[in-house]
Amino acid sequence: TNTNRPRRQPVRPRPDVRYEHGPDSQRKEGVPRGQITHHQWRDSKVFPGTIRHYSIYVPAQYDAAKPAALMVFQDGHTYLKEDGDFRVPIVFDNLIAAKEMPVTIGVFIDPGFKRTEFPPERGWRPEPENRSFEYDSLGPAYAEFLLTEILPEVRKLYTITDDPEGHAIGGISSGGICAWTVA
Repeated sequence: TNTNRPRRQPVRPRPDVRYEHGPDSQRKEGVPRGQITHHQWRDSKVFPGTIRHYSIYVPAQYDAAKPAALMVFQDGHTYLKEDGDFRVPIVFDNLIAAKEMPVTIGVFIDPGFKRTEFPPERGWRPEPENRSFEYDSLGPAYAEFLLTEILPEVRKLYTITDDPEGHAIGGISSGGICAWTVA
């Protein structure tokens, strides 16, 4: 190692600086809106004893005769908010309409709760009890859950490409670890 080089100081977040969303994160006049449906998964064989919410985004341009691309998000609820940090439905609507990305179905999956009833609101409170186990484990369980449970349900409703180049998965923090492990 080169000890003569000055050490970089870590970048510290500044609470007074807020990320400004670009134009693709804003609703635009005349851009068709996709539809979001909300679902519950209560009978997991891979993660028994858990219940979870998931949502499916389908762009307005979807045509069942043409297989759509697929993108899966962990901690799905946080990516759906139109006024949130990610605004995925708005971004997808804008980029698909501009032909900057293919027609893509989004699947937004929340981690499991180990209980029989859902909390009053979808989100972080209380923290889902099974999140760390599902997302931070470096084994095949979450991929198996996607491939044998959630995605077959989505495929019953929509035509998804079999081409792996048309598949993506993403997340942040533990959801990012999960995405990397699945990939």
